[in-house]
Amino acid sequence: MIVDTSSPPKRTRESTSKVRTGCSTCKARRVKCDEAKPVCRRCTVGSRKCEYKSTSPARSPHHNVITVYVPPTKSQPAFFENTSGLDFFHTNIGTILDGQFDSEFWRKLVPQLSHSEPSIRHAVSAVSAVYRDVEASLRHPSGFVKANPEAQREWKLALKSLSARIQTNPNSSLVPLVCCLLFTCIEFLRGDADLSMLHIHNGFNILAPLRPNSGATPETGSRTPCNDLTLIQDHIFPMFSRLGILSCLAGRFTPPVYMHTEEDESPHKDFEDARRRLFAIADACIRFINAVSPKADTLLVGIDDLVEQAKLQTRLEVWHRQFDDLLKRLQSVGNPPNPDAVNILLVNHKVVNIWTRVCTTSQETDTDVYRSDFDELVTYAEQVIKPGKVQAGPQLLSFDVQLLAPLFYAALKCRHSSIRWRALELLRLAPRREGLWNAHHAYLTAKRIVELEEQHLGGEGALPDETSRLFGLPLPDDQSRVYNLCELPFDFRTFDHSVVASPTCPGTLEAKFQTRPMGVFGEFQNFTEYIKL
Repeated sequence: MIVDTSSPPKRTRESTSKVRTGCSTCKARRVKCDEAKPVCRRCTVGSRKCEYKSTSPARSPHHNVITVYVPPTKSQPAFFENTSGLDFFHTNIGTILDGQFDSEFWRKLVPQLSHSEPSIRHAVSAVSAVYRDVEASLRHPSGFVKANPEAQREWKLALKSLSARIQTNPNSSLVPLVCCLLFTCIEFLRGDADLSMLHIHNGFNILAPLRPNSGATPETGSRTPCNDLTLIQDHIFPMFSRLGILSCLAGRFTPPVYMHTEEDESPHKDFEDARRRLFAIADACIRFINAVSPKADTLLVGIDDLVEQAKLQTRLEVWHRQFDDLLKRLQSVGNPPNPDAVNILLVNHKVVNIWTRVCTTSQETDTDVYRSDFDELVTYAEQVIKPGKVQAGPQLLSFDVQLLAPLFYAALKCRHSSIRWRALELLRLAPRREGLWNAHHAYLTAKRIVELEEQHLGGEGALPDETSRLFGLPLPDDQSRVYNLCELPFDFRTFDHSVVASPTCPGTLEAKFQTRPMGVFGEFQNFTEYIKL
């Protein structure tokens, strides 16, 4: 037998182009990265933490990447069935849902989680499908289109995946909360107030044990994973705080997300901190207004009420002073915030300040002394909406509190004609939906109120007297409920989920108004009008 003693041929590795911009995890493992962002495919399949080094030396990677570690589960597939909904969301929806604010939740956290969580991936695809339907309905002559069955299919898959996720990870709250917000977004797009509120209240129930001051913090060893709790506190709590304001304005009160603390006196850490603090104060003010307004109508406002009113006014004044200081600091380091975002906060501060000051009186004419405040409010809003500038069309949806409620209040309560008509024009140009509210309905309702109040004015500059002013605006939502004063109008049609209607779909809005023709001590008189949409 002959034995070949020669050396085997040397094996060489096939040469490939080196990737120098891949993620840190793939580099450490010495495998080729496909550079998919925000999470590469290899890290997705292996459920590994995926991070990219910043290409800009001026900024730290900590500020550019939201790090989410998702433990591997059997329910996570190692492939992507359909990414068109994810791509559409990332390109067309995630960048606009928070209006003029640079929201890391919609732009980064949701897309990143959608690559590893089936429930979020399907929910995002459902949002994209409904969004496309609403866009199509705006172009259709009838004002509605047949619903794309893909939306319902993706929604059901999201629910199924979420149920499996909760069973395998019962202590994880992050994924259920993100799904809850995505489901809320779907109903905002459809204009379904009742289902929107159902999802919002479900989210508050999940948040209840995690609220600040409840003892559930990373240091105290909450059952919620540490990284999840940090993301919830940084991104989810602020969103539910602002959703709580929308709920309060709809007459459906939720527990406050933030309790009053001494931090009001400390400098604002950054722009997001200023925004969070303002809406925490606004939440407290709206709850106070709701509690004290019935007392004002019956002249039963007490000393304790006036003391609380003064405290809230002081908190608003402190916030404004601290906000001015923050803007100066940011300007001095060459990092000024988006001017539109600044103006939106100033608009909301102004309207809450006016409303808090007049809520202890029953006379509508008490708002007349705030002419300069209303003028500033509308001027701030004009810097954002920019009337007269050529625009592609109103934004389809703003998920968050922006300008619609303040402009609606200004159009109703400012009886100086030139200012209120400016507010009306901005309402006409506002995003078509802002959370629960339909801007088209708000504009037409406010316009009719202005016409009714101004039809008997004695001349230019005259103001409507107390007897001709409209006190109530209880409009029905989809199930014909009636709410309190100054609420924005809901869509109120009976829902047919086989079709998707546009925000400007033709129809008729039932508006129920109140007046006091005998003056402030007289009885209310009610009447109903039907406004063509």
